[in-house]
Amino acid sequence: MPATQKPKTSAKGLETRERIVDVAVRFIARNGARGTSLADIAAEAGVSQTGLLYHFGSKEALLNAVLDRHLAFTEEWLWGDGPDPGVKIVDIIARHMASWPSQHDDKVYSLLGMNTVVLGENVSPDTDLHPRLVEGYRTTIERVTATLRSAQQRGEMRDDIDPQLKAMEIIAFCYGLEAAWLVNPTIPVAEAAARWAAQQTTQMTTP
Repeated sequence: MPATQKPKTSAKGLETRERIVDVAVRFIARNGARGTSLADIAAEAGVSQTGLLYHFGSKEALLNAVLDRHLAFTEEWLWGDGPDPGVKIVDIIARHMASWPSQHDDKVYSLLGMNTVVLGENVSPDTDLHPRLVEGYRTTIERVTATLRSAQQRGEMRDDIDPQLKAMEIIAFCYGLEAAWLVNPTIPVAEAAARWAAQQTTQMTTP
């Protein structure tokens, strides 16, 4: 086999990897990454710890795979309608948030909870995942800023609004409502998100 060619992962192997990540997301959301051992995850996933380490060489590698799962989830809902939604990005966010209560399988709740917990555990710059989290936030702000700037150039958004500051405000709202919903899943998240989106659209759009 050429040195640059990697062995293919079997369908069963991919299924096992996904199951391990599923379990890791749930456990980290509940106990935090520091309070969750590889042995706990392996036992719940139905594999040995050696088997888990075959798929993920270390706990840090598994944590990165868990964050990859959250990244894919975010990419799907935030940019699923295209790379440049402009001002309509607030409507996309509101539509996404409105779907949370209907996720009866608990996957969204666990995924958002996991991300919130990992953020809290890695606030300090000397933690392993801090650089990745900082880079992820920076990239998101840059992408939202870019789509708002494009909206300005198309004449859809007022010229007196700073796209970067507005992007930071939008992401701050997302984090805030996520945290509130995690604490109390019965809050009217859909109504709150819809009203916020309507207010943002009124404030941002060119008269």
